[in-house]
Amino acid sequence: MSQFPLHLLPDELVKEVFSHLPQADRLNLCLLNKYYHKIATQLLYNRIYLNDSNVVKSDYINLAINWSLINIPSSLSEKDSREIANKRLEQLIETLENVSLCRNSITWIRINWDLDSQLQKRILNILCDKGESVTRLENITDPNCNDIIMHGKIAKRQVISFDLAPPNALPEVPVSPDYIPNAKLFLKNRISSRLSHMTLFIDPVKLFNYLYPLKNKLQIVDLKLHWRSEFYQNEYFTKPLSKYEFTKLSEIFDVRTLKVLTVISWNQTLLDREIEMVNDFKEFTNIEDLSLISIKQKTRLIVSLFKRLKNLKRLKMDFLEDFVPESTNPEIFIAITTYCRYLQFMDLRFQGLDPSIISLGKVSSGIDDTFDINSENRFILTQTCNCDKCDYVFKEILKKKIFLFEEDYIFEDISDIASKDIYKMMRCLSLLPYSKACDYYPSVRTQPMNLKEFVKRINTNLWAYRQSRDQLILKKEKKVVLDDQNESGNSEEEIEEITYELPHDPLSEKDVIDCYHALIHQYKSTYITFLSRFKN
Repeated sequence: MSQFPLHLLPDELVKEVFSHLPQADRLNLCLLNKYYHKIATQLLYNRIYLNDSNVVKSDYINLAINWSLINIPSSLSEKDSREIANKRLEQLIETLENVSLCRNSITWIRINWDLDSQLQKRILNILCDKGESVTRLENITDPNCNDIIMHGKIAKRQVISFDLAPPNALPEVPVSPDYIPNAKLFLKNRISSRLSHMTLFIDPVKLFNYLYPLKNKLQIVDLKLHWRSEFYQNEYFTKPLSKYEFTKLSEIFDVRTLKVLTVISWNQTLLDREIEMVNDFKEFTNIEDLSLISIKQKTRLIVSLFKRLKNLKRLKMDFLEDFVPESTNPEIFIAITTYCRYLQFMDLRFQGLDPSIISLGKVSSGIDDTFDINSENRFILTQTCNCDKCDYVFKEILKKKIFLFEEDYIFEDISDIASKDIYKMMRCLSLLPYSKACDYYPSVRTQPMNLKEFVKRINTNLWAYRQSRDQLILKKEKKVVLDDQNESGNSEEEIEEITYELPHDPLSEKDVIDCYHALIHQYKSTYITFLSRFKN
């Protein structure tokens, strides 16, 4: 069979073909010949994602394929992962310092917060001063980098992103006296009509009333707001810079241009000012991509927002209740399915819509179904799918390994959840990767936990529970040992060794995978509802 003459295609088409290949294949193409080396290198260095932990890849589809990543092995501790990431970042910096093709191919770079701060500065220095193609610098969270960006020969004329770094890594820490003066200088040098991407850790109304006198609305396409409390010096926020004070976001940002909005809350509750901002968002009816991360769920407020944002194509929501992930209220689902009919991407928790496989409830100790004073908290198993695989999970795994005895259904304390609710532990131990948006950014593990470690932890918890209930099986074995001191003169002695074991086989990796598949089937009706409602 004749080969396709790839070399006869124009550069643009070859580049398009290569853009659909994973990072490893592009690296191999760099070794093929000079022609392919140049095109593959440009693609490899086009977008750099500086991760500090393992990135989870799908076996079935190339997600977020246009990012190049730092290769970090899985199953390492956060400390070990970060050490490897920093070493490889040093190697990358050396490459960018010496190879202009690599340096000049970078258009967009995203930096993880926890990478070495000096290395972050070094790579920003190179790109801001010599990176001929760089236009976006993302996730800049060190205010000491402001000067680098502000004075970089390339950055000051062509970077279209603006990140106003927070004063400290964590909120509610005393703010350095230099922070506000430096931020004001940074704003003066960087705010312009060409900005299209903006990240702020301070209320925009406060920012542009007191720190920078904004003359024209900003035509921002992508806005990211971090809601967190800081102890700024009051002297900077007493007198507005203009007679006309901004009161709402639509007076600062052009409602026609904003397409992507991300809100990340660092607070346990929604403050009054944050509620005002959510109401302000209703004016931005052209928003197509909305992310609400770690915010307190206020149903009426969120429902009223979706009534206005009818052009949404992408939606990500992650609610917290006392720092614990919370399922989305059904009323919010109804609002989404009613008003947001153009959705193409959705990422949110919906455990509350369907009964959980394992849940806690009150069960009467009486003969009938009525609750009485003697009712007790019990684990309840609910099966909504009766396919062969789900039947196997319920009969052979849940009922023969986890809930083997009648007393296993009784809930006494929090340790019972750790030993018996395998689904809560999947979420608690971050068995599944968390992603900002699985097709936009790589899925970086925030707390590394692989399947082998997860199974070991669950079995350890189960063993401790069985031991506390005297459910372990006593096992006696005869063992022959060498004994030179034996009085009978024999060199061998038979002793009895006592051990304990589980009254069932331990959970296996396959058991966990099967349990997860049953979870997907449990939510089948909700998936079907989404797919029928959202045709795109």
